[in-house]
Amino acid sequence: MWPRFWKPLVIVIPSAAIVLAVFYMTYRFIDPIPPRHFVIAAGMVGSGYDNFARQYARILARDGVELEVRNAAGAVENLNLLRDGASGVQAALTALGFTRAGDEDTLYSLGGVFDAPILFFTGRPSPLRNLRNSGASVCPLARREQR
Repeated sequence: MWPRFWKPLVIVIPSAAIVLAVFYMTYRFIDPIPPRHFVIAAGMVGSGYDNFARQYARILARDGVELEVRNAAGAVENLNLLRDGASGVQAALTALGFTRAGDEDTLYSLGGVFDAPILFFTGRPSPLRNLRNSGASVCPLARREQR
């Protein structure tokens, strides 16, 4: 009785194992498991960006995700850490206007966290009510390079 069932089992068990392995590998590559450790670059310790990053860390910790907050000197350094693949930084909280040409191919944005004020300084003694007719010049913090 045993020899009669032996031949089909020799074919069925390895075939089933191969099919299950293929399904498992396909599942892992098509729908990978989200990471349990994430690194984000935030501003200086105690800054608004740092506070938001620490709030995100507490929220993600509830679901078992460890968010490592890496503090930097500011927005430019945050973006440089994000551009540098060796830094391990996967996300950054930064201000608008510090990107370079070519960043649109590698950097993605989810959206704004909060509005940042734009400050205008003038040498006029009277209050500035309208930029269009004031004669003030606007100097951008960072200029996008032309291709």
